[in-house]
Amino acid sequence: MKPFKEVVNYIAGNSFIIKYNDFEHFSVPYHYHNEFEIAFILKSTGKKFVGDIVEDFGPGDLVFFGSTLPHFFLNDKQYYSGNPDLRVNAYILQFPADYFSDSQLKRPEFASISRLLANSSRGLKFPESIKDQAGAYIKKMYQENGLVRYFTLIELLNLLGQSDFTPIASHGYSKNAYYNFDDRLVKVYEFSTQNFNKKILLRDVASVAGMNSAAFCRYFRSKMRKTYAEFINELRINNACNLLRNSNETIAFVCFETGFNNLSNFNRQFKVIIGKSPSEYRKFLNVDNS
Repeated sequence: MKPFKEVVNYIAGNSFIIKYNDFEHFSVPYHYHNEFEIAFILKSTGKKFVGDIVEDFGPGDLVFFGSTLPHFFLNDKQYYSGNPDLRVNAYILQFPADYFSDSQLKRPEFASISRLLANSSRGLKFPESIKDQAGAYIKKMYQENGLVRYFTLIELLNLLGQSDFTPIASHGYSKNAYYNFDDRLVKVYEFSTQNFNKKILLRDVASVAGMNSAAFCRYFRSKMRKTYAEFINELRINNACNLLRNSNETIAFVCFETGFNNLSNFNRQFKVIIGKSPSEYRKFLNVDNS
C-alpha cells in the first residue's frame, strides 16, 4: 500500500474541520495530509492502519494522527455486504499543522498541547478513562461555532495532552524525527538510512560522527535514549515491514535485503519491535485485504 496525499478543503468561515460521518463503510484508502487529525469512532469495527502498524478499532476508539502520518480505516468484511444495520458513525476533526504558532506553544498554558503535537508523528491512542470526556468535547464542537467551538478544541487538546497516551506506529517509523537533531546526529541518521541494508561496523558509523567508538556510543545513547544497535534494528524492521506489505518476496529475502545476516535474529528482532513474527504480520495484512 502506497499512501496518496489528500488535500483537505476548509469550509469558509472555519479555521478547522469537524464532521460527522454516517455511511456504509470507510472508503478513503491509505493516505496522508498536512493536517493533524482526531478520529472518534461511535459505531463501526475493523482494522486501522497507522504508519507500519495494524490494530483493531471499534466503538469508542479515539486516535490522534500527526501531520503527514499515513493512515486509514478498513471495515470488517460484513460492512461491504449491503446490510443496512451496519453503519459507520464517526467524528473526524482536522486542523492545520501550523494552527498554533511556535511562540504560542512555548507559553506555559500550552505545555500539554505542545506535548501532544510533539509526540504525534507516530499516531497516538488514549486511555479509556478520558474517552467519555473527550467524546463530550468533540460532540460539543460539532454543535457549536465561533469562539465556543475554538475554546472547546483547546480544552480537548489540553485533555489529550495531559493524558497517558501511547504511540501507535513502531519506533523506527517516524520519518521526521531527525529534524531537531544536531548536525552530527543528522549525518549519522543519513548514513544509517543509506546503509541499513549492509553490514555497518561501529567504527564506521562513529567516524561519520567524528568520534571514536566508545565516545560515539555514549553520545548516541545520551541523544536517542537507546543504543545504536537498537536504532539500526528498528530502522531495518521498519523497512522490512514496507517490503512485507508491498511485495511478494519471501521472508528470507526480506531478512537479508534489510541488513540482517541470519533469519533467526531477524525473526526475533521483528517480534520484539512489531509484536508479531514476519509471517504473522504478512498473514494479518493479507487476511484483512482479501
